[in-house]
Amino acid sequence: MTRKAKISFLIVVWSIVVVQMHVNYQQHIQLQQSTVTAFSVVKDEVTKETVQGYGKFGDMELSAASRKKMLENLAQKLGITDGYTYSGANGDGYEKVILTKKGKRATTVLQIISMEQEQKDPEQYIAVSIVSEGKVEQGVSLYQKVKRVYEEIGVEAQVSLEIEATQEGNQIDLEKGGLPDQIFRFVHAKKVDVIKENDIYTVYGYTRLEDRYLMLNKQKVNIQIVMRYDKTKDQTYLKVGVPIVNSSY
Repeated sequence: MTRKAKISFLIVVWSIVVVQMHVNYQQHIQLQQSTVTAFSVVKDEVTKETVQGYGKFGDMELSAASRKKMLENLAQKLGITDGYTYSGANGDGYEKVILTKKGKRATTVLQIISMEQEQKDPEQYIAVSIVSEGKVEQGVSLYQKVKRVYEEIGVEAQVSLEIEATQEGNQIDLEKGGLPDQIFRFVHAKKVDVIKENDIYTVYGYTRLEDRYLMLNKQKVNIQIVMRYDKTKDQTYLKVGVPIVNSSY
């Protein structure tokens, strides 16, 4: 198969992802329902949900036009059909084509990143970032959708979900029945480790409802809770990450 034929085939594959996504829609629905229920214990404000994905697509040459077309197809699978813009970036050994959609409650950034290799075709990576403000259901649904898109196009990717929330008062309670314990109970997670450092409390756990995990001190981890209490504002700041919290805290 020629390079041009390969690229055309890849674009066609991306075009039919939307059909394939419906086939295994129910695969992880239990995690979605449990996660949404878990956040019912957070009584105040969920401020932001962030979904990120990154995976290698393959080693090949892709024209700027082909990369744009592939990003358009990916955007469509995520429900984005118009109102997006393109930009580019490059540096020492890499080049990016970026599609950005700024909506009322969400900003989506899709990238195809070409990494040069010596005497080889460049490595092509697909990156997804969706930052939204809304209900937990939307964040969890987007997380599952991004995972399915990567799976259906045959890309082994690292996909994460992060939810930020605030609660009035000091809600940091690591004892049984406290906030981390309540969230873990709803997602059927066991506590793996607890770390306190600079007034930041971090709790690691593992749930079988999520098939992906990281290893921490030879133990499986795929859910992380980070809490910090602000005395001046009398508020507890909370981040929950699957499999971990990626942003600073």
